Amino acid sequence: MAVVFFHFLNKHYIQEMTEQTKIIQLGFTTLEFHSQLVISKIKEDVILEEAQVEIMREKCLEVFEDRKFVYIGIRKHNYNVNPLIYTNLIRKNQLKAIAIVSDDYTKLKTANFEKQFATIPFELFQKREEAIKWSEAILK
Repeated sequence: MAVVFFHFLNKHYIQEMTEQTKIIQLGFTTLEFHSQLVISKIKEDVILEEAQVEIMREKCLEVFEDRKFVYIGIRKHNYNVNPLIYTNLIRKNQLKAIAIVSDDYTKLKTANFEKQFATIPFELFQKREEAIKWSEAILK
């Protein structure tokens, strides 16, 4: 009985943590804002440079203000990331970590290369739920 109850609490917390509060459509991505998460789905064939990151940073500042949050990138489409963007990623906001989610080995391998440039916790996951659980631990 205790295991079932714990599982229910865990599911309830994840659902609460991931309740969507706002969606912002940009030309290169969709940002889904939740209480302490922003989930991004970059569009096909985008080259993600500092200019796009600055736009996302501004949107995060508008929504989260001074609250801590985690960025979860859902890698469904093919796009390119300039890995140097990670070196300045945390300035001006409360970004605490980055999670990349994909069920495609090649996309995870690319993200693993990008991870070398990150100055904050950066992890890879095959399932969105795993990334959310990891985010929960980061935000404690």
